[in-house]
Amino acid sequence: MYRVLSFLLIVFCFRASASVNPQYTETLEISAGHSHVCALTAIGVKCFGNAESVTTNAPKNLKMPKFLRAGNRFSCTIVDEGIRCWGEIPNNSKTDILISNATLPRPKLLSIGYEHACAVSYNDKIKCWGRNDHGESLPPQGLKNISELSLGMNNSCAISNGKVICWGIFSTGSRDVPLDLVNPRNLTSGWWHHCVQTDNGIKCWGSPYQNYTSPDDSNIKEFASGGAFNCALVAEGVKCWDERGKTALVEGSAGALKLSIGSTVGCAVTEAAGVICWRLSNKGIYKRMLSFVPSGSITKIEHISASHASTCAYGDEGKLKCWGGNFDNALDVPANFPGPLTQLSLGSHRTCAIKDLQLSCWGDSNSDYATPSKLGNVSFVSSGGNHICAGNEQSLKCWGDNIRGALDIPKELKNFSSVSAGMLHSCAVADDQVTCWGGTGLIKNVNPLKKLMRPKAICAGGTFSCGILSNGKVQCWGEKIPLSDKGLDSDTANKVLEVPEEIVDATEISCGQSHGCAIYNGKIKCWGGPEFMPSRLAPPVVKNPRMLSAGWYHTCAVGDKGLICWGTMIGMNMPNYSLEK
Repeated sequence: MYRVLSFLLIVFCFRASASVNPQYTETLEISAGHSHVCALTAIGVKCFGNAESVTTNAPKNLKMPKFLRAGNRFSCTIVDEGIRCWGEIPNNSKTDILISNATLPRPKLLSIGYEHACAVSYNDKIKCWGRNDHGESLPPQGLKNISELSLGMNNSCAISNGKVICWGIFSTGSRDVPLDLVNPRNLTSGWWHHCVQTDNGIKCWGSPYQNYTSPDDSNIKEFASGGAFNCALVAEGVKCWDERGKTALVEGSAGALKLSIGSTVGCAVTEAAGVICWRLSNKGIYKRMLSFVPSGSITKIEHISASHASTCAYGDEGKLKCWGGNFDNALDVPANFPGPLTQLSLGSHRTCAIKDLQLSCWGDSNSDYATPSKLGNVSFVSSGGNHICAGNEQSLKCWGDNIRGALDIPKELKNFSSVSAGMLHSCAVADDQVTCWGGTGLIKNVNPLKKLMRPKAICAGGTFSCGILSNGKVQCWGEKIPLSDKGLDSDTANKVLEVPEEIVDATEISCGQSHGCAIYNGKIKCWGGPEFMPSRLAPPVVKNPRMLSAGWYHTCAVGDKGLICWGTMIGMNMPNYSLEK
């Protein structure tokens, strides 16, 4: 996630978990920008994320890179020749520039904010580039003995001659440096606030940190700022607090060694678990997230299921691993997990599994999501955006939030063979025919325009549904999604209903929030959204794919080399590595 000002270094190992024999690549530095992450590894600088390739394709000929920093859609690092930047560099038509040592001799400090960057030479010359809407790229004259540099959204700060000096936007209070800073150090920033450690404790200023009282820092080992919150390493693990001074210990953070904070996400390196990450929830809780691809690969995968921003995989004779955004505790696998399974379905709020025709679900404790007491034997289940559907040949039940009629199963349906719960609607195969319901006021054509008989598979997504016809072709119906204010008929509209003609003899299909994917003739093809990034849809090479599951903006598949995922989870495209031991 986006780290607007000071980016701390994290030392850990990436672990490739899609392979049966994981490979380790030592990582020396990591920096999180707004929509991408860059890492300095033993094999060079690697970037990944929800950004165009011009941002994520780091130059290959970087000589001795250090001080790696990521901003909105660009990144910079200090190299032997000076400072190298690439991506969508603000106020610059080029996508790869070099600020040479002739311009800024032997740079010693580098920091990137949202859309501006500054660096300091060995002789305390400061150069800034990028946006300068509020004077953020115009440092004051006469700064000497600069020891630290840190950039925010549209503000900048430095420690010069032992004093904190800030410049840039004035209205947020980010320039209102307290006068009582004694021996300031470890200068950090969020969006519009800055903090330092002093001999008198941690001091913060700016929005929303006016009149801010920091917690006792006598036991703080390391300190960092995020978008609107701060975190520190303490004896118990990682402790975070907001502008009100309310503190909370991050779960599972005991033994943390290094710390890095983004806009709403923080990460730390621990001895026991490797890298852990957490998110600030709307309830003020710092909830730990699991990494994009789980560590300790499940080599014999039997079931996979992807949802909102998370994924679960089951196999190896009873192992279940879940990772991603742990919303409503849907990824907290019960200690008495019921295996072996015949089906697994992960939704936005609940995860459900079937064993011996009995349904078990866990996650959101809201009574609306509680499994009906008289459900009986269950042959199939689907957990969707806000509801769950399950049943057998004789009956089907749906429960959860009845938003736009997603629970209103047509009474005339009988002889069920499958079901799929989408975001706000549901589909089922009954009497060998596809019937959908819900999406009232949102999905005009919730049902296929023509009868779809004896489908091989069906899926319900955001505002659309798809099915594999008996001849192996794929048909989709529902509503297109406007991705800009230009309307549904513009070039920016989602193309999820336009199934690529090359897809024939399809065997698997899965629907995300605004994209679909299918397996056909030993290949995987995705189409539609999500949003302005069609490159997110391109799957990696998966040899002999045989399982497929799409979440909102990411997709996972199983092939000969195990599990692999691509796309977006938790607002960030991630490589196929595990950050956890």
